[in-house]
Amino acid sequence: MSEDKTTEERNAGKQQVSAGKTNQTFTKRNEDFMFRLKKELSASDVAVEKQNEALEETKLRLLAGQLKGETAKQIYGTPTDRVKSIVEGPKKAPVETKYWMKALDNGMVFLMIFALMFGIMLIAQPKSFTSEPGPAGITAMLAISIIGGACAPFLTDRLQPTSKKKERTSIWKTIGMATGMILVWMVAYMAFSSLPQSLNPVLPFEAYLVLAAVLFGVRMWFKRRYHVTGGFL
Repeated sequence: MSEDKTTEERNAGKQQVSAGKTNQTFTKRNEDFMFRLKKELSASDVAVEKQNEALEETKLRLLAGQLKGETAKQIYGTPTDRVKSIVEGPKKAPVETKYWMKALDNGMVFLMIFALMFGIMLIAQPKSFTSEPGPAGITAMLAISIIGGACAPFLTDRLQPTSKKKERTSIWKTIGMATGMILVWMVAYMAFSSLPQSLNPVLPFEAYLVLAAVLFGVRMWFKRRYHVTGGFL
């Protein structure tokens, strides 16, 4: 009795669509796939309306695939895989991290590190930067961080294993570009660090610590907002 009922359910699972003047029916394997898919969907928490839409979409895709010789397994995998894709929805394409995003992110990292480091140093040795502010001056910190942030993406993009640019660029060219970027940053570091105090004032340590804390929060928001990946930290 139960076998007869199962046979009736499977027969009821047969679908037909009209393609011009030709009626197309499921192959035996695709029919079995639809039967098992309906069963698993019924046992899931997916809304009935969404189930019907997914079944109709699956039916049309399988029938179209049959014309090309594609099987349900090739298209969807197992019925369980198909149910999972219905529940989770279509996968979102990864968001591309643009150059300006990477540059801004790395620039904030540099400035945050400098602000925290020099803020602590000013607490320990408040008179060490009085006559010669060097890189602790706010002008030098900003300039070095901006230039470092702009150069950093060229290095990280080529050092990451998944980078397409790394695959297209020879190792010697990569080393040459990396060396050039580091030299540019070092020259900028020395040049701005030599500015006089009138052009490169040193702020109180409280200002540096507050700046570091604010940058930390802004950077976390920025990375979540624009889905920025990579970077130094």
